[in-house]
Amino acid sequence: MWKLVLRVVVAAVLILGVIVGVNYFVDASQVITSRGQEQMAELVLAGHTVAVPENYNERVYQMALVERMKDIPETIVLGASRGMYLGKEITGYDTLFNHCVSGACIEDYYAVPQLYREKFGKYPGRVILEISPWVLNEFNPEIRWLEVFSWRSALEKLYAALNGRKPDIKESAGETDPFNSDGQPFYSRENPWFSLPYFQYNCYVISQKGLDAFRGNTARISTDPDEAAELPDGSVRNPASQENPNPRRLAQVLAETGAVTFEYAHRMTRVGEKESAALEALIRELQEHGTEVILFLAPFSPTQCGYSFDQDLNPGFRAAEAYLRDLAGKNGLRLIGGYDSRNFGLTDEQYIDYSHPDKSAVKAVWESSNPSF
Repeated sequence: MWKLVLRVVVAAVLILGVIVGVNYFVDASQVITSRGQEQMAELVLAGHTVAVPENYNERVYQMALVERMKDIPETIVLGASRGMYLGKEITGYDTLFNHCVSGACIEDYYAVPQLYREKFGKYPGRVILEISPWVLNEFNPEIRWLEVFSWRSALEKLYAALNGRKPDIKESAGETDPFNSDGQPFYSRENPWFSLPYFQYNCYVISQKGLDAFRGNTARISTDPDEAAELPDGSVRNPASQENPNPRRLAQVLAETGAVTFEYAHRMTRVGEKESAALEALIRELQEHGTEVILFLAPFSPTQCGYSFDQDLNPGFRAAEAYLRDLAGKNGLRLIGGYDSRNFGLTDEQYIDYSHPDKSAVKAVWESSNPSF
């Protein structure tokens, strides 16, 4: 009997050891180790343009940046991928760093301000908030803010201080199939050290990359102007196929039909109470500490606007913009942009996809509200 128990215990320990070992040494989504992001941060802060490695963890990268900064920038940008072009060139602010992360939800907006306050004892003097309508969507299923313990701890600390409670953890966990991630990092609420789904995903990566899966993503300076890269101010350069107008890019934009479904935006009919309260609490905190807050609303492509606005397939978009304009008016905030691209004379040729304006479009929107540029 005892021999059987011992064998079971030994087998369990061996299996657990294999899972932990593979998850640590492969760590394909880089949620356990941060070596690649630390190298990226060091190169970017030294003034280099850095090639974007495969599957790097953007939130870990932001923490590595703040940790290595010697001085606090005057201006920072918070938001998701639709705000990643907002850099020095477009805004005109010399001392600026863009901290946007893909799939940002309202919880994510709390992390970077807290990181700065912990390191420098204050917030930056100006914060630009790129806000997509689904940030205010009560049905938004995004959970990437849960993935990294240090990121989650930072945002929860400030969120709890300003809202009287920690943020809710949504029940929907998004993508759960490690073999159907479309080349993107795999996300889970489980502890990544012991996660069986993450182990499966890492094994899948090994099957695709072989021994290279154990070498990680080493950061390097970008020497190819056509590749995706992080710029020295934290803004991005997309691959040439996305950065520059071309027939294939336009065809992709024109092919979009129907409502925007990203982050359950099609279910959004109103502004979420908890989401708007959290946004207002953060803005109030920043203003009380002397920080200027600017709201930036990136417009959708003209083709998408025909569906979202003219056919009213995304009624939550109008509700979100009306709410944000009212919020800006009541709190003395500058609001730049809007969700309908036709108000700015933009064309489908200026879009990477239905949701992402290219650099020329972002510049046009910014300058439309800043006539001095």
